[in-house]
Amino acid sequence: MPLLDRIRRIARANIQHLLNQAETPESEVEAKIKELEEGAVEAKNALASFAVTYKRLEKNVETLRASVGEHQQRAEQALQAGDESTARRALADKLKTGERLKKMTPVLESRRETYDELKDALVEIHDQLNQARARLMDLRSRRRAAEAERAMGGTLEEVRGPDGESFERMEDEVVESESQTEADRELREELTPRSVEDTLRDREVEDELEALKAKLSGGPEANGRPS
Repeated sequence: MPLLDRIRRIARANIQHLLNQAETPESEVEAKIKELEEGAVEAKNALASFAVTYKRLEKNVETLRASVGEHQQRAEQALQAGDESTARRALADKLKTGERLKKMTPVLESRRETYDELKDALVEIHDQLNQARARLMDLRSRRRAAEAERAMGGTLEEVRGPDGESFERMEDEVVESESQTEADRELREELTPRSVEDTLRDREVEDELEALKAKLSGGPEANGRPS
């Protein structure tokens, strides 16, 4: 079954090696996503189509099993009624139905395995598809970031100029502005009226300074005698 083989191949393919490569080209990931999307559609359609025949076969097997039980019950009832002829026919029908059931059961098991495999394959393909899409988004984000960085680098080069004069000019302007601000602040502090407390404190400092000078020079204040 070529379609089933293709779905199996896509579902079992290990894409981690491709996705984990640091330098995987974006085009390769896009191609893988396209393959996975096509595989997902094929798997979904195959599963839907196969489900029809599988469910029909499953229903037929259930009918045969029920029929075997009905023939057995009819044979028992006939025998209890003393009708061996009817019981014999019922048992013959039971055997024929049982033979058909015996032949169809392995087919049903095989179809069930294929049905389950298709379901698992569809889940696996969707999982790989999600991983590939996430990887593509990552690659595109990195590409956009790289392009933005290159664009910013070009803009900075344009601003800087061939010899960096523009940036130096900008730096000089900033330094000049900061110096002017500092000078203005100092001037404001000098022009701000001093408080009475500051004035008194300055006087006390001068008195203390004169007393300390006299003490160190051996004057009258040092001996505690007034002059």
